[in-house]
Amino acid sequence: MAWLIMAVRRNELQRSINDHRYEQLQITRELRQLSNFSSSLGDGQISPNEIDGLGSNLFGSALDFMGYSKDAAAEAAQYQTEKYETAYQDATQDQLTNAGLSLYMDESGNLDTESLYQKFYEEALVEYAQEYVLPRLNEIEKDLQDKQTELEMITESEQAELEQLKSSISGEIQNNTIKLA
Repeated sequence: MAWLIMAVRRNELQRSINDHRYEQLQITRELRQLSNFSSSLGDGQISPNEIDGLGSNLFGSALDFMGYSKDAAAEAAQYQTEKYETAYQDATQDQLTNAGLSLYMDESGNLDTESLYQKFYEEALVEYAQEYVLPRLNEIEKDLQDKQTELEMITESEQAELEQLKSSISGEIQNNTIKLA
């Protein structure tokens, strides 16, 4: 009867170890995809090709980012452009040069609002990604790493128990306590 109990426990441990290793493999894949997503957001934008490389668990987040970031960036860029247009009207040439706005002036000395808007838009995309999206991705990554560490500890513990159980079974067989039919 002891042999049967040890054999069942051995099989349970082996199954559990295999399940934990598979789960660790899945977490490793998710971490890789998360890293790819995070690095894609470095410039504040994500392309359709970059979205295709993400797993299904991040696909929706990437689409949400595309929608929300563009709206938020457009709003911020519009606000900043209008603010600079107002400042431009009241500023002297020296003040414009000191503020860096001389780069955004056309040949006739007027403010090139399209270029200025584009500059603010790109800056807002990066800011949105860094302030709102990347911190959340970092939290998810930390949670996954914690789960992976926990699984590694459980797997090591079960592996040690399995080795001890195999040793006990081997010892029992050698002492003829367990007879194999």
